[in-house]
Amino acid sequence: MEIYLSEEKARKNNIDLDECYQKINRFFLDRGVNIKEPGVYQGVKEDFDTFVIAQGQLPQTKWFLKGVDQWYISYFGDTPDSPEYREDALKTYYQVNEQVRNYVKNQKAKKLLISIDK
Repeated sequence: MEIYLSEEKARKNNIDLDECYQKINRFFLDRGVNIKEPGVYQGVKEDFDTFVIAQGQLPQTKWFLKGVDQWYISYFGDTPDSPEYREDALKTYYQVNEQVRNYVKNQKAKKLLISIDK
């Protein structure tokens, strides 16, 4: 996983980048994930759950989305024929949020129509 925070966004939102990186580092280090370089976290197959949890929990913090500039998740298979890819996790997060928002909006509209028909 690669997480790059923005100095400009941090200033704008009064966020301490060092403190944010420390929180992210602590999350991964406490779970045994290697910090390859600043903002780059490398795990093995057994760390998959840790990365999934990070993808779910980081956007729920008060500071992450206000400070993140780039966020990627990469998967590398264990065999030569395994698929490998790098995904823009930030883009995916916003796409999924939009899909959920639209679904909820449509469900509310359907309930309204059902109640009007009664």
